Amino acid sequence: MPKSAIRLYAVILALLGGLYAGPAGAAELKVLSTEAMRATLEELAPAFQAASGHKLVITYAADADVEKKVASDETIDVAILTKPGADKLVKNAKLVGGTAEVLAKGPAPDVVYMVGSSFACEQPLAAKALIDYLIGPAGKKVIQAKGLQTS
Repeated sequence: MPKSAIRLYAVILALLGGLYAGPAGAAELKVLSTEAMRATLEELAPAFQAASGHKLVITYAADADVEKKVASDETIDVAILTKPGADKLVKNAKLVGGTAEVLAKGPAPDVVYMVGSSFACEQPLAAKALIDYLIGPAGKKVIQAKGLQTS
């Protein structure tokens, strides 16, 4: 087979492969959240996915279980949990301190929910985009509508 035919074949395969690769830069984010934030995430997730092209795979658990799963180095891109749990995970180098942000404050002054990226994160740029979205104007609007406060 002549070299030009091989090159043409390679170019066609590359182009066809690009068509089936999906949106460039799209990631699947594994999110682990406390049950208390379920209604908020269920409302915000579709808008974030549509705007970013990223897919969210969200799992909910009790506060203590979220902390345990993040501490176990399970692959989690973004975790949402209470402030004491987040502080403990940052101290133990399981949650990236620079990504930990206050997401919402509950009805009691000591109930604060944090969002952050775990050290086991496989998609750090997409995780940062989600964190920014959740603490941004769209996230704050939904959080406040759910009766929680934002910072």
